[in-house]
Amino acid sequence: MMLRLGLLSALVVGLVLGQAYQPDYRTKFSADKDFLAKQRKIYHVLAHFFQPELKPELQKEGHEYSVEAHADSYTNKHAVKDFLHRAEHGFLPHDSVFSVYYPHTLDQTLAVFRLMYYAKDFDTFHRTALYLRNILNPGMFLYAYNLAVLHRPDTKYMRLPALYELAPHYFYNVELLEKAHHVKKYGKLLPKHSAGYDTYVIPYNYSNYYLSDEYDYEQRLNYFTEDIGLNNYYFYFRANIPFFVGGEELGQAKSYRGEEYLYGHQMLFNRYFLERLSQGLPHVEDYDYRGRFYAGYWPSMSYPNGMHFPSRPADSHLPKSKLHWIQDAAEYESRIGQAVDSGIAFTKEGKTTKLYGAPDGLNILGNMIEGNADSVNEQYYGRIDWLQRKILGFNLAPMSPEKLHPSALEHETTNLRDPAFWRIYKRLLHYYRRYKRNQRAYGPEEISYPELKIEKVETDRLETYFDRFDSSIGHGLYVDHVAEAEAYVIQARQHRLNHKHFNVNLEVHAAKPTKAAIRIFLGPKYNVHMKELDFKDHHDEFYEMDNFIYDLATGPNKIVRNCHDFFFVSEDPEPYEVFLQRIGMAADAAGGEELKLEKRVHGFPARLLLPKGRPEGMPFQLFVHVAPVLAEPVRYTSRVFGDSLMDNRPLGYPLDRPISEPDFHGPNFYFKDVLIYHQQEHDETVHY
Repeated sequence: MMLRLGLLSALVVGLVLGQAYQPDYRTKFSADKDFLAKQRKIYHVLAHFFQPELKPELQKEGHEYSVEAHADSYTNKHAVKDFLHRAEHGFLPHDSVFSVYYPHTLDQTLAVFRLMYYAKDFDTFHRTALYLRNILNPGMFLYAYNLAVLHRPDTKYMRLPALYELAPHYFYNVELLEKAHHVKKYGKLLPKHSAGYDTYVIPYNYSNYYLSDEYDYEQRLNYFTEDIGLNNYYFYFRANIPFFVGGEELGQAKSYRGEEYLYGHQMLFNRYFLERLSQGLPHVEDYDYRGRFYAGYWPSMSYPNGMHFPSRPADSHLPKSKLHWIQDAAEYESRIGQAVDSGIAFTKEGKTTKLYGAPDGLNILGNMIEGNADSVNEQYYGRIDWLQRKILGFNLAPMSPEKLHPSALEHETTNLRDPAFWRIYKRLLHYYRRYKRNQRAYGPEEISYPELKIEKVETDRLETYFDRFDSSIGHGLYVDHVAEAEAYVIQARQHRLNHKHFNVNLEVHAAKPTKAAIRIFLGPKYNVHMKELDFKDHHDEFYEMDNFIYDLATGPNKIVRNCHDFFFVSEDPEPYEVFLQRIGMAADAAGGEELKLEKRVHGFPARLLLPKGRPEGMPFQLFVHVAPVLAEPVRYTSRVFGDSLMDNRPLGYPLDRPISEPDFHGPNFYFKDVLIYHQQEHDETVHY
C-alpha cells in the first residue's frame, strides 16, 4: 500500500544521533542455497501458467501427487477435508473466467489457498502446487498460489513475477495481444536484448490512442489509471490481508487492518486527485442510485477465453437487473452512516461496541466498510465495497456459477482502469472522513512543539516525464513446447510516467537531543479554476509522501531525503527472465554472483511519487511537520511491504482531524509552494 502503517507492539530501539532510522524493508539479505532453490521453483511453477505445464517432469510430479494420500502432510485437517469435498464436486472449469467477487468461486479459492497455506513444509507445498496447477482453473490457481507464497512462513520475502508479465490480458488491450500472436509481423527483433534472449518488441499505447470521445474527459488520465505498475501494486495492497481471510489466521493482528484499508485508499485517491488537477479536471462527481451515472467505460480488453470485458455507456441509468444489489447497498450504507454518527456499532452477538474513544474504533469501521472476515457484523453491515463493484460493473448476472462474466471492477488487477472505481471510493471514503470530522481538533499541546523548529525546506527541481519501459508478455501466450518458450522473449514497449531524481532538504533546529517523527505531505495549492484553496477546508486532499524517524542532535540539523528513500516506495520489479537468470547465477556451485534482496516483496511505484504537472510548472504545496516521538516507536510488520518502525500516532497525523486555525501552527510546521514541471519529450507517443 502507499502508506502501510500499523500499530502492533512497542519496541525500544536506539538510533544513532543525527541520522534517520533505516527501515527494515530497506535492508538487504543474501539469498542462501535453500532460498534460491525455493525461489527458482516458484518461478518455474508460474511459467506459462495459463496452459498445461510445459516441463514433462513437473507435469508428471503433479499428476502423481495425491492430497488424500498425503493428508498427514498438512497442519489443518479441516482444510484438507474441505478441499477433498469440493474436489469431488468439481472446481471452476479451466476455460471459465475467474473472479473472487462471486460466492461460489470465492469459497473454492479459499479452500485452495488454505490447502497450500497449511502444507507442513515447502516440499509438500511445492508438490501440492504442481498438482493444483494441473487440475485448476488457471486464474484461480494464480490467485491462490500468489496468496500462499505471500503468507506462508517458509516463503518469506520470496519474489513473485509481476502479474503484468504472467497475465497480460488483465493489463493490456486486445490490440497488443493480437499483435503478439503475430509477433514476427508486428514486432521489432532486438537480438540478445533481455537476459541474453532474442527479443521482439511491440510498441503499445493507452486505450484512448484509438478509442476516443471528445466529451470523455476521463481518458486524459489513462496513463495513470492504466499504469501496469500501479495496477500490479493494487493487487498486492489487497493481497496483504485478503478481505475473505481473518487476520489471525495469517498471523496478522486484527487491530489495524480496517484502518489501513481506509487510509491506504484515501492516500491512493488523493494521489489520483492530484493527477486530475494536472489534467485540468475537477473532483469526481457523486452519484445517486436513482440518477444517471456519468462515467462510461470501454475496456477494449478480453479474457484469455476470448470473452470481452463488459462495458458501460456514459450517462447511463443503473440497470434494472441491479435493483436487488442497489436495495441492499442502500440499507447497508444507512446502517454504517448511523454507526458513524452515533458512535455505536452492533456486533453479531447483538452487543454494542464504541467507535469513538476506543483504540480500535476506526479499525472496526474500516472492517465494516470492506466487509472483510474481521467485520463485527457482516450480516448487518454487509459488504458495500463488494456491492458497489456489482452495481457499477454493468455486467449481466451469470447463468450458472461456472459461467462468469466479471467486470473490470471485479479484479484487483483491472479495477483502477475503470473511472467508476474512483467514484466508488469517493463514496466509501465519505464515511471515513465523516468519522474524522466528528472528532475534536487537535489542541496546540498535541501538534505544536516549540522546542523543534523547521528553519528551511528546499527541493530540487521537480520534473516529470514519460519514460520508455519494456515489459515481457510471453507467459500469457500459448506455446507448443519448452523450446518455443525459450526461443525468444516478447515485450510490450510503453511510455510511463516517471520523475527525475530529487532531494528534499530540511533544516531543523532542536533545543535538545530528540527522537523525532518527520512527515512530508503533498497537496493542491489551487483548484481547477486556479483559485487558491483554504488549507483548513482541503487538508484531507493531501497525500503523505514520506514519514520517517530521525534522531535530532541539539542545535541545527541538516537532513537530506532522497526521493528513493521515501517510505514504502519501490522500483519496478525485474523482468521474469532477468531475475530467473540472476537466481541461476547465484546458485552456481562454482561460486556464482551473490543475490541480495530487500526484506519485502513490493511497494508503491516510486515513479508515481509526483503528479504529472505541466510544462510551464504547476503549483502544489508541501506541508512538513516534525514532532517528538513521545511513546516508544512501534513496529509495523507486513509480509508484502516489509517491516518498519513508526511513530505511535494515528494514520495521517496531524491532518487526520478537523483543523482549528488558531492552534494549527507552530515552529515545527512548514508550508512550501512548489512547482512541478513536465518534460514533453515523449508526449507525442502518449495520448491523453
